[in-house]
Amino acid sequence: MTWKVSLAALALTLAACAEPEDPKPAPPRPVRAVLFPYIPDTVGDGFASLKARLEADFEREHSDIDLDIVFDANLDTYDLADDGVLSQLLGSGPAAAQVVEVDTLILGSLASKGWIQPVDMEPDTVHPAAEEAVRISGTSYGVPTYLCTYVVYSRTTNIRSATDGASLVDLLRASAPGKRPLAANFSGSWTLPSSYLDAWRDTHPASALPSALALPLDSTALASFETVVDSCASAPGVNPCLDGDYADNTAAEEAFAQEQANGFIGYTERLATILKARPGMALPEVISVPLGKGSATTVFVDALVVNASCTGQCAEDARAFTSFLGSPRVRSLIAFSGEGPRGTLPRYLLQANRAFYQLEPARSDSMYRQFAPLIDGARPFPSQGFPESRKALQAALMEALRDTRQGGMGTDVRAERPAVGRGAGRIDTSKREDYVVRQ
Repeated sequence: MTWKVSLAALALTLAACAEPEDPKPAPPRPVRAVLFPYIPDTVGDGFASLKARLEADFEREHSDIDLDIVFDANLDTYDLADDGVLSQLLGSGPAAAQVVEVDTLILGSLASKGWIQPVDMEPDTVHPAAEEAVRISGTSYGVPTYLCTYVVYSRTTNIRSATDGASLVDLLRASAPGKRPLAANFSGSWTLPSSYLDAWRDTHPASALPSALALPLDSTALASFETVVDSCASAPGVNPCLDGDYADNTAAEEAFAQEQANGFIGYTERLATILKARPGMALPEVISVPLGKGSATTVFVDALVVNASCTGQCAEDARAFTSFLGSPRVRSLIAFSGEGPRGTLPRYLLQANRAFYQLEPARSDSMYRQFAPLIDGARPFPSQGFPESRKALQAALMEALRDTRQGGMGTDVRAERPAVGRGAGRIDTSKREDYVVRQ
């Protein structure tokens, strides 16, 4: 009996001394980020490789977070309706995301609706225009990722002497007489007004750009802008740059690549489409486009915003992701198609991060060495007021340009084609050319 008691006591002692079982590790916390699909799909896989690379790199640094990146051109990230796409992405329902990449043209609207929250930014890490674009009443609401501006690509170095819209057209005409001076897309309720705003700042560089949102149109800026738009006409009353023939497709880029046009006006990233249309072609010259009476660079800014309902640990996880995506290393990976095989074309996207331009490979890249000076002293398009003003501006511009064409070129223009966002204009659906957007 005594030995039984002793064995029982021993068993109890051993059990008390045994190591407790390790608790099951907590599952990774989910973070969903909807990123701009309005960039060139240089790898040609619908961004599958880029998504996988970004998720793997981030989760390697943050194993406690399960990152889900979404590139979906069917999500209209310009839809500000109360029951629209952004209200769902920045809401609290099943479609919600913690982080969304947006065009700062709509940032003020998102802030006023209470859909996004203030963010912390490291000082002096991004271009001053980007800092300005994400600041609403002194508070930053986004972490800048891309800059975007209208440029001219041409085969002649003479374009560097262009000082305004008229001199640009003259120089392009003279570079190869008999050909269309330029190819571009000016159609759409986001692209046409933003092009006019660019011309307005060219004409009034020292004035506050939000003033350009008010009607009537500025006659001096309009006159120069009309000269540029009209130079694209192929026959009386036929202007593919305004009629929509060059919208939501790659026709303008192909016209320039195949030397049917002497110049191309669009975003820097459209160079990827141009080079794809004619592999092996020499890299073009590039300048900031002088659409007005003068030349002053104006930039669009894209930024990461954080869902207002993402608080506590969620906000910390979102901040970890925005810091990761805004870093020079990641900006370089995206800009130079680092997820693709050797020889993949760069995307030629302008980056908001200032250090990006000082590091390899951007520092030695022949195109980025031309891009960097273009954005010195640039100012951003307004982050407030544009969505509410764009249709009135478009109507006034179409009326003014119609009068010009009927007086000199001929017939009325066709109705605007449907477009998604600023970028139903940047193709691929790339955004900004009313925006196909940037592809």
